[in-house]
Amino acid sequence: GSRTRRRVAQIVEPSAHFPARIANLTRMFSSSQMFTSNQISEGLGFGTSQAPAASSPEGAKRPRQEEKQTCLPVTIRAMEVAVAQRAEGGDDLKFFGTEPSTLIIVAAVESVVRQSTGLELSLNDATGRIKARYFVTDPQPGHLESIVEGRYISAFGSVRSAPAMHFAINGIRLVESADEVSYHMIEAAYAALRLQHGPKEPATPAPKRAAVEAAPDLLSPQKDMSSVPAAPPAAAVATAPEASPQAAPVKPAGALSGAELRAGVLEAIRGEESPEGMALTALFAKFPTSTQGQVREVVDGLVSDGEIFGTIDDEHFSAV
Repeated sequence: GSRTRRRVAQIVEPSAHFPARIANLTRMFSSSQMFTSNQISEGLGFGTSQAPAASSPEGAKRPRQEEKQTCLPVTIRAMEVAVAQRAEGGDDLKFFGTEPSTLIIVAAVESVVRQSTGLELSLNDATGRIKARYFVTDPQPGHLESIVEGRYISAFGSVRSAPAMHFAINGIRLVESADEVSYHMIEAAYAALRLQHGPKEPATPAPKRAAVEAAPDLLSPQKDMSSVPAAPPAAAVATAPEASPQAAPVKPAGALSGAELRAGVLEAIRGEESPEGMALTALFAKFPTSTQGQVREVVDGLVSDGEIFGTIDDEHFSAV
């Protein structure tokens, strides 16, 4: 009896407090303060000062900045000017406001002094002379023997002022073509102008039609009829028939010049129907009062303007 009553009481007693316990659990899990950083740190054994610090942006690794390497084609005269400007101002060695890391020169070898470690050269590029030194740690067979007096070399390196001004060569080779000398001078001039004045945007050239519109008198000019005298009245002809030839002189067909000659030559060439075109001798015969030089000059102008073109040779022309 008593044991059974105690057992029933143990089972019934939790059932009576079950709703209250459910409410407590709901409040505990729905609270936003359930798991905070401090509680987690304290639960894991870290105090406030022992919590691991977040990584700051200042401690992040900065990207590596690569050093800019520039290579500039120059002349010996440009080296002399740069060294003189550095001696006056005390600044770094600059070429047209920049500090190139490597210089390129093309020059003729005037003298060669061979040593066990390299060469001592005297170079001349028509803008000046300079001493040059080339140190070789691992010489190749026949490499230094090919550099002799009178040959042109292409070298890259830097300018040194101690113990005296000279060009320290890092690499050298023989020039294989005379064009390399001219190309180097063009590159040196272009690089100097670009550094001093900066790059320029390419401009679109004006269309050819604008030039043609600016000179309309060159295209099929109209003849001035004001200089041609009017025919005499019929009565005047009846009374004085012998005076009409003197009153109205007729201008020869070939007596043309300037724009009229140009129009006449163009019309004659356009009227030629043969495949080989109009011969130059036929034009001379068609315009006898004009000199051959005038006719030839007009023909050359029409060819330049694209009005006519040569056919079988330089003496035959046809219209476009």
